[in-house]
Amino acid sequence: MPKRKLFLSVLASTVLALACPWAASASEGSATDQAFLTRAAADGSAEVALGQLALQKSASPQTKQLAQHIVDDHTKANEQLVALARQKQITVAPEPDAAAKQKLDKLQKLDGDAFDRAYAQAMVKDHQQAIQLFTKASTGATDKDVKQFAAQTLPVLQDHLQMARQLRQADRDDQMQGTPGSPRSPMQETP
Repeated sequence: MPKRKLFLSVLASTVLALACPWAASASEGSATDQAFLTRAAADGSAEVALGQLALQKSASPQTKQLAQHIVDDHTKANEQLVALARQKQITVAPEPDAAAKQKLDKLQKLDGDAFDRAYAQAMVKDHQQAIQLFTKASTGATDKDVKQFAAQTLPVLQDHLQMARQLRQADRDDQMQGTPGSPRSPMQETP
C-alpha cells in the first residue's frame, strides 16, 4: 500500500510539473491580451481628449474635420473596448496616461497654425503607434474576441493615419508657398 501512495504521489507531481508550463503560457497570453486592452483604452481616451482640444482650439476646417472623425471613432471604439474588457473580467481605466496628459498640456499652450501643425504631427505619430499595437493584437492575441476587436478597429486607425498625413502635408505645402504661419512647434518632429 505505501508503494502505491508513493507512486500516485510521484505521478501527481509529474502531471503537475508538466501542466505548469502550459498553465503559465495560458496566463501569459491572457496577460498579453490584458496589456493590449489596457494600453488601447488609455491611448483611445487620449485621442478623444486631443480631438476635443483640437475642436476647441483650431481655426482650420481640415483640422476640425480630422478631430471630429477621431473623437467619434475613438469614442465608439473605447465603448466597445470597455464592454469587451468587462466581458473578459479585465479592468481598464479609459483615461489618458501621463505621457498623453503631458502632450495635452503642450498642445494647450499653442494657438493658430502652430497648434494645427503640432496636432497633425501628434496624430501621425500616435496613429502609427496604434497601428503597430493593433496589428500585433489582431494576429497575436490569444482571445478570439480581443483579436477580432483589434482587427475590426485597425482599418479605422489606418484611415485616421492617412487623414493626419494629408493634413500634415497640406500644412507643409502651405509653408513652402510662403503662407503666413507661426514658427515651427517644438512638438513637431522631422519625419
